[in-house]
Amino acid sequence: MSLLENVFAGGETVTLDSVLENREWRSNLQKQLEEKHPHDTILAIKLNIPGAIKNSPALKQLFTAGWRIFMARLSFWPVRYVKVLKDRVTGPEGFLVVAGPITEVKKEAIRFEQHFFLGRLFDIDVMAKNQDDYQLSRQALGFSPRTCLVCDENAKLCAQTQKHDLEELQTAVNDFYQEYFVKDPVIPAWDKKAVVNAALFAFLAEASTTPKPGLVDPASVGSHNDMDIFSFIDSSISLEGYFGSCFDAGREFHGSDLKALLLKIRPSGIRAEEAMFIATDGVNTHKGAIFTVGIFLAAYGYASRNYQDPSLSFVLDVVAQMGADLVAKELAQESVHDMTAGKKQYEEYRFTGVRGEVAGGLVPLEKVGLPELRRSSGDTNARLLNALMHLAANINDSTLIKRSKNPEIQKKMAEYSQKFFELGGADSDAGMAYLKELDEAFIKENLSIGGAADYLILTALVGRLTGLI
Repeated sequence: MSLLENVFAGGETVTLDSVLENREWRSNLQKQLEEKHPHDTILAIKLNIPGAIKNSPALKQLFTAGWRIFMARLSFWPVRYVKVLKDRVTGPEGFLVVAGPITEVKKEAIRFEQHFFLGRLFDIDVMAKNQDDYQLSRQALGFSPRTCLVCDENAKLCAQTQKHDLEELQTAVNDFYQEYFVKDPVIPAWDKKAVVNAALFAFLAEASTTPKPGLVDPASVGSHNDMDIFSFIDSSISLEGYFGSCFDAGREFHGSDLKALLLKIRPSGIRAEEAMFIATDGVNTHKGAIFTVGIFLAAYGYASRNYQDPSLSFVLDVVAQMGADLVAKELAQESVHDMTAGKKQYEEYRFTGVRGEVAGGLVPLEKVGLPELRRSSGDTNARLLNALMHLAANINDSTLIKRSKNPEIQKKMAEYSQKFFELGGADSDAGMAYLKELDEAFIKENLSIGGAADYLILTALVGRLTGLI
């Protein structure tokens, strides 16, 4: 089975000796931390996975998602120590020391285990050397007992009576992974600061990914002689306030007509474009992404009101409702005397461009970018390159069409993408060599896949929000 079919795929069977050695190692580390930080609270975070396979590519993704979210929930306490070990055969683990009272820290850990979608798969030990309430139970703190992965009853009673066999338990773990990452990804209800940071990461991650055919990256200006990597850094930073304002607009929106939410954020979008042009001395680095990301963040803010964890499909449905009039009432009626690139492609080829993508609910994000990011291996750069090339093959890239003056260029782009993946993608030397050749060819022909780059930003944004990257 592939990683997407079985969360245990690619894992290594753990021996009893390895488990015992790891337990002793963990205990020794915890004691060292207690001695070094006698007045702080120590947390040991690991996964609660049944069976002999404790780690795999999918389980690491799962751990990363929970780790990022739990760290954000502890942000109001100073962190004295952080250690993350994702590659241990006995399972990913993380250790924290925070300057907070053990009772309050333990309550936050229990809330995470109870309310985060994947929380039941986590085991968080909270301890301290010189603090009271060391042994307080969940019940003593006002919480119900941990629930079983399979039947939602008391987990301790199910374990004592061996109510469920190993296959049932592992199926439950796999189902949690599938529901969160694959079938209809769940986006945790982050606070504003975390969402802004995720958006800023996405913009900078796209700019940093290299090599990208015809696009700006740290090694090349690509086919864009009026900008460089520093233009993209400056532009991204200038948009930080815009990210927050769009998210706030969604969280605070109470109307029934979501098209009004789009109208509400449009003044912020205009100001964001002005900020971008000021930061880049008049160069358009991110105009398309300002449009799509702003709408997505407003939709996500709306979908996550009351700190409910929305599914990606729900967020994208909100996007579609926000953009319902973009084609019929805007693009089709846009004056021919104000012939934008989007209007020109609509008139000549009936391509609806980015407005059509928004009105359709940004389908390539859900169906192309995120699935490729999930199944890709290698480092973050390789995974983002794979997502980019898969996106480039599956959208009508208005930037590419505009520069080539030929809509048939998309068929060639699909062929380039197919060859790239046949060579092994970005996680292979041959695939990377081919990308560099393609980049050089695009520069010579003045081509660029700017539309795919905008979708890569969205992919990286959702990837960061869900813990995929």
